[in-house]
Amino acid sequence: MDSKLTKDMTVGSMVAEDFNRAKTLERLGIDYCCHGSDTLETACEKQGLNADDVLAQLDSKDVQGGAPDFANWSLDLLLDYVLKKHHRNFHLHHQELMQLVEKVAKVHGAHHPELLDVRDAVAASFEELDSHFAKEENVLFPQLYEMFDASLEGREPAPFHCGSIAYPIRQMMLEHDTTGEAWQHITELTNNFTTPEDGCASYKLMNQQLRQFFLDLKEHISLENNLIFPGFLRMEQETA
Repeated sequence: MDSKLTKDMTVGSMVAEDFNRAKTLERLGIDYCCHGSDTLETACEKQGLNADDVLAQLDSKDVQGGAPDFANWSLDLLLDYVLKKHHRNFHLHHQELMQLVEKVAKVHGAHHPELLDVRDAVAASFEELDSHFAKEENVLFPQLYEMFDASLEGREPAPFHCGSIAYPIRQMMLEHDTTGEAWQHITELTNNFTTPEDGCASYKLMNQQLRQFFLDLKEHISLENNLIFPGFLRMEQETA
């Protein structure tokens, strides 16, 4: 942990510096992803927490784990990771998860009508994420790779049809906010992914997989918002 933590630091920057801190913030219900621009003090106020107590927990030597040292990865490696872990896993597995959600809603929806809302919310989010990922894969990320390669080779990057990368990045971050709000709503609908007593094994599996999907989504968004996008924006400014 490199810097001394303060209540004025944003929760996003704290996690970007050491992703092991995400577990502590997750446990406390602090959104380090879509609201990563909140200072720790502001985030604690929203949750009714004492910022000094939370700061002590984050600064503790007990905050350790197996999270990769993303802060010291190169920008192209971060892009590789997002594409090969997060995008690929979504493309490979989201239809299977959607089928599980539909199955549970069909079996238990009569006694748990909130499952019908869960089904609709997950379906809508998956459709939006499919479009979001396509824009990153086909428009933004190729230009980011080109910028990185040009920087290594000491040349000007090829012209980008959007002009500055700031424009598509701003759009991606707005879409991150929308996605985060959708999954916060899903979290509330499922009572924090809790399976009721009359829930079957499929119901429990659905909640486990939805919880893991949201955790992975938070890592994905946090990497882009707090490391990848700021890093490439700095690169563009330095080149200009």
